[in-house]
Amino acid sequence: MVKRCVWGTCNSDDRYKHKPHMSGVEFFPIPKPKTRLEETLQWVKACGRKDYVVSNVNKHAYVCSKHFVDGRPTTQHPYPIMATPLKQTVHKSRKLPFDRATVHIKASITTPTTSKIVDQVWMDVGAYVTLNGSNTSKDQPLQATPHFCEELKVDADHTYYAVKRGFNVQTTSISTQTDITMAEMDSLTDNMMDTGSMKRKNLMNDIMKDNKSCKFYTGVSLAVFCFILNFLRKKASSMVYWNSADTSERENSETPRKGPRRILDIKEELALTLLRLRRGFDTKTLGDMFAISESSVCRIFTTWLNLMYHDLKFLVRWPSREQVLKKMPKCFKHFKKTKCIIDCTEFFVQKPSLPSAQRITYSSYKHHNTFKCLVGITPRGSFSFISDLFTGSISDRKIVQDSGFLQKVEYGDDIMADRGFLIRGDLALKGATLNIPPFSMGKQMCANATTKTRRIARARIHVERAIGRLKNFTLLQRTIPLRMKHTFNQVVKVCAILCNLDSQLVK
Repeated sequence: MVKRCVWGTCNSDDRYKHKPHMSGVEFFPIPKPKTRLEETLQWVKACGRKDYVVSNVNKHAYVCSKHFVDGRPTTQHPYPIMATPLKQTVHKSRKLPFDRATVHIKASITTPTTSKIVDQVWMDVGAYVTLNGSNTSKDQPLQATPHFCEELKVDADHTYYAVKRGFNVQTTSISTQTDITMAEMDSLTDNMMDTGSMKRKNLMNDIMKDNKSCKFYTGVSLAVFCFILNFLRKKASSMVYWNSADTSERENSETPRKGPRRILDIKEELALTLLRLRRGFDTKTLGDMFAISESSVCRIFTTWLNLMYHDLKFLVRWPSREQVLKKMPKCFKHFKKTKCIIDCTEFFVQKPSLPSAQRITYSSYKHHNTFKCLVGITPRGSFSFISDLFTGSISDRKIVQDSGFLQKVEYGDDIMADRGFLIRGDLALKGATLNIPPFSMGKQMCANATTKTRRIARARIHVERAIGRLKNFTLLQRTIPLRMKHTFNQVVKVCAILCNLDSQLVK
């Protein structure tokens, strides 16, 4: 990327390093307003350009070394030298029209090299340059003197640069500088900060105004939101934020780099995380809503997602037989030994580029590339088991064997499932039984089989309701981008945790 100096009328450009006026010139980026606003204001003020303000500062804004007392920003002189602002807009100059009626000056007096230097001198419209004590203008022809070429080689844009080396260069200011007071700078800084703060305050007021709004935006009630906030507050106040960059070099450094300043408070960060899960907002939308950058949204969301997963995972637990029997719903009166109802659910995923990955993620049931997980609920409708994600082509039996579900099953347990779960033999090895609707085997079922099928369907429907509650979190309804494949396990499990904090599903 081309580096150009934005100071005054400076023409320093790193594309012309071969030219004499660019010898030894370095470029220093202007501090970014998001992190160092006060320094940015000082640099912009020093540039002296009426049309150049803080909003124009980007990663391509530089000031060259000609405008620093020490040739670079130092502790003693951190800011550029103040430029004289121009009243009129600077336009690129052009060569003077050739006067054909005038007798040509001899080549011995004006050389081609001298002509180029003269043109360069006239490009400085911000000052009248006096050479050897005499005023020079467009209407006065230049006369060659013994020191003419040496004097004209001075860059008229940087008069202090020439005076430092003893050249006879004088400038006359054609404008005045109005200083911005520190109070005005502080006021401007406060106003910029207040805009984002007010936006976040209004958003939080909308979310927290009542139970209905909180449930709509975050998926939990006000009481549950406050419980999560108070439970995680201590760890959240001192947690290290996730960073996708490789930090091994920084960790080994004796003086680690200072991290970014925390813009959102803990309550706002929790709200941002729940908003993304429940409403499925992308990072750009959330960045605008909370007046922060997209990278900050990603960092906050991933950090809080992992914190909630590790510290709240105890809420998805495998119950004891006594706990299940104590609160058995009426619809399970014919299946009192039932401890868990299982089913599989799938989530659409972005199509991989590798053919082998496409094959193993393709689901013949959904006719799409998917991730698949096994879920188990108690008779009351709470999630008691959530497996890791598997590829969409895996069978129901295989996912039961590989997910760790069989390690949870105890002797005497009764597991209710759909016909596709051919795991009776696997459960028998654990001393457990399988309760699935009977197969018709191509014949009409008898009355007892029909009654059993109806009763199982009536009881098993609650696992479908639980999965439906889980997929009310909009982020789970979207197609998963491949960049999220490493964190989507936590997304599914945190959503299941939040479902368990909701009201009882089966009365």
